[in-house]
Amino acid sequence: MRRFATLVAVSLCVAGWSAGTVADSRSTGVLGRIEEVTFYRGQALVTRVVPLEGAAGGSEVVVGPLPEQIVPESLFAESRDGAAIRAVRFRCRPLGEEPREEVRKLDEAMGRLGEQRQALERDRQVIQRENNYLDAMDQFVQPTMKTDLAHGVLDAAAMEKLLQLSFQTRESLAKRIGEVDHAVKENSKQMQLLQRKRTELTAGARNAVREALVFVEKPNDAKETFRLSYLVNACSWSPSYTIRAGKDRSRVAVECNAVITQITGEDWDGVRLVLSTATPALSASGPGLAPLPILLTPAGDRSPNDAFQWLEQARTIQNRKAEMAQQGRTVVDFSRRLNLGWELNAAANDLQALEMVAGKKLSVATDTEGPSLSYPLAHAVSLPSRRDPQTVRIMQTSFPSEFYHVATPVLGSYVYREAALKNQGDDDLLAGPITVYLDGRFVGRGEIPTVARGQTFVVGLGADPQLRTRRELVDRNELVQGGNRELSFKYRLILENFKTEAVPVRLFDRIPYSDRTAEVRIKLGETKDPLSVEPLYVRTERPKNILRWDLTVPAGATAEKARFVEYGFTVEFDRNLTVGLPQTASAGEAESMPCEQRPEKQDAAYSIYGGMKPAVESPQSSAAATPMRTNNVWFRQFELMQRTKAAH
Repeated sequence: MRRFATLVAVSLCVAGWSAGTVADSRSTGVLGRIEEVTFYRGQALVTRVVPLEGAAGGSEVVVGPLPEQIVPESLFAESRDGAAIRAVRFRCRPLGEEPREEVRKLDEAMGRLGEQRQALERDRQVIQRENNYLDAMDQFVQPTMKTDLAHGVLDAAAMEKLLQLSFQTRESLAKRIGEVDHAVKENSKQMQLLQRKRTELTAGARNAVREALVFVEKPNDAKETFRLSYLVNACSWSPSYTIRAGKDRSRVAVECNAVITQITGEDWDGVRLVLSTATPALSASGPGLAPLPILLTPAGDRSPNDAFQWLEQARTIQNRKAEMAQQGRTVVDFSRRLNLGWELNAAANDLQALEMVAGKKLSVATDTEGPSLSYPLAHAVSLPSRRDPQTVRIMQTSFPSEFYHVATPVLGSYVYREAALKNQGDDDLLAGPITVYLDGRFVGRGEIPTVARGQTFVVGLGADPQLRTRRELVDRNELVQGGNRELSFKYRLILENFKTEAVPVRLFDRIPYSDRTAEVRIKLGETKDPLSVEPLYVRTERPKNILRWDLTVPAGATAEKARFVEYGFTVEFDRNLTVGLPQTASAGEAESMPCEQRPEKQDAAYSIYGGMKPAVESPQSSAAATPMRTNNVWFRQFELMQRTKAAH
């Protein structure tokens, strides 16, 4: 007892606690109850409520065992009652015998199997020695038998008995070795079974127990509590959506779920759960800004591939900058934070130097974290520590919707269903995968971008099998007049509706586009059906010569009754030029293609598709309350050509 008190006193002195307090300190061990968990991306903040009993005065409360994935630096405690938290520290002590009864029984059974295996190995060695003895006896008998036979003194009866003894002994040994091998095999099966059971029971098993030592000062004898909080790793969450559209097309049901991975080593039973997109920071202060040095080098002609190399270099620097910023938020040591601050400034310096050289050619996203959102769940949640992903519902609501069909005959004959939904909920929707159902039937999967409150977004509902579309070239003429060449085209777009009711359709097509208006002039001809006047289309897609008609296709409009749209356009350019055939290359092939072989560098022909730059809003923008089309194929085509053009 005296030795124990001495150890406690020494530990308290090391922790910086006063000798007077040590004299009255009492050590207790409690676990408390997990009350709240704030789930971040990759980490979680766990809050335990720990009871505090006993007489007034100072006491040391040992809280544990804590999970293996705990971040020791994040440990802190607070009291909402009258108790005062004097000190908190983390302790990791070796764990001797497994405390759980079922695991102890498994260990004992495995120990007995181990002893049985050793006995079987000893039997095997004895059998082997007997075999070796018989082999040595055979080596002695055979030469002796030959010698006696040669001299005519061979005792046949004795030799026969000796051979029978040898054969019978070998037969017995073979039977025994078979029994031993079978017993070893069964022993191995039982051992593997017990090991699997133990692994399941001790998933995330510890060789040491992790505890928090909290020194508390109680003003009275009343029962009180304090809160112990800490960060844990090995956990993450991501949003997932289920969208259901029924007969009422005016509203669509939206269910938002969180797919959770929780392998921290501790179970969360009946906790208040908050899902957050923020990044937990241990450091309370941000990085300091250092001066920006400038480096001047001799002027010279740059390689035509410099712009492409700048983009790749900028992406690398941006990744390094983001990594340094993330590390800086989790480090509290002053010298380490100072070094990370300098490294962060160095990355920012490199990025700014590229900006001064490349200008607007350098377009690298700077916001890589996205919005910081929190989703507190209204009901308690239980999340055991297990490797399988777990699903928790965040919310279930319905949004007002506008249903329509989208036809793009230049891309295919299918007509797709879409719904424009307006987020009228209280929370933003994070970007994530969606599963779509229409009239109780599974339609398919997709993704949605981050959607702010009040913002409209578009959800695809699959192809409608009762609608078809196609595109026909009606006429093409070429005329050379003066110094110019003029090409004229006439197209017919056809829509067929096999339904028994009329269907609203947004019909899309396109004519060539070029921002080199002084070299090529493209003019849309008259069309009987006027183009759409929807504001977003007029602002973003119409300037790029994307054509859209908002039509109503009558019921039963098939064959000669089909709904069709005719339009024409002209392209005028220098008579010494001609329209070049585009080179079909993937994004990777286009980037690796030599500069002079890329589509914009072909000297033999002038491409009327050159110089494209999509004037669309970023799908990740959560500020503008505008609809965003999820199937804008032309945007991806423009993006590819813009990336290729940026290298020049």
